[in-house]
Amino acid sequence: MDKFDQQIVTLLTDNARQSNTDIGRKIGLSRTAISSRINKLEGKGIIRGYRVEVQQPSNGVAAYFHINFSHGSCEELVPLISTIPQVRECHSAIGDIDMIIFAQAETMEQMEQVRCRLETLPRLTSITTKAVYKKLISR
Repeated sequence: MDKFDQQIVTLLTDNARQSNTDIGRKIGLSRTAISSRINKLEGKGIIRGYRVEVQQPSNGVAAYFHINFSHGSCEELVPLISTIPQVRECHSAIGDIDMIIFAQAETMEQMEQVRCRLETLPRLTSITTKAVYKKLISR
């Protein structure tokens, strides 16, 4: 990626809905050049998609679950975890934690149900819940 590609990625990260014309004005390239560069970045897999972020209700709850397993691959458990609708993200980790799961629920009772379902995962050796108090940065 050259400096123009890096600027395009940065601008799209800040606001993926801005037009190619607006991006071109900001970095000094034509709309056509921006479009071509975005297509190439998508083709290379550098830009993997565009998404909508939905603001969760302020009365909802969120938590991270730090999970360890006795052996085996975390990827084997993804089909089981993906059936839990409150799970928003699931990450394989390196270090003293094997997997980190982020979940959002409407109530604490619903979050407890998420934890109970996670506790039934095969080979589970430990699970720690970290409740989220407030989001400070979101990009």
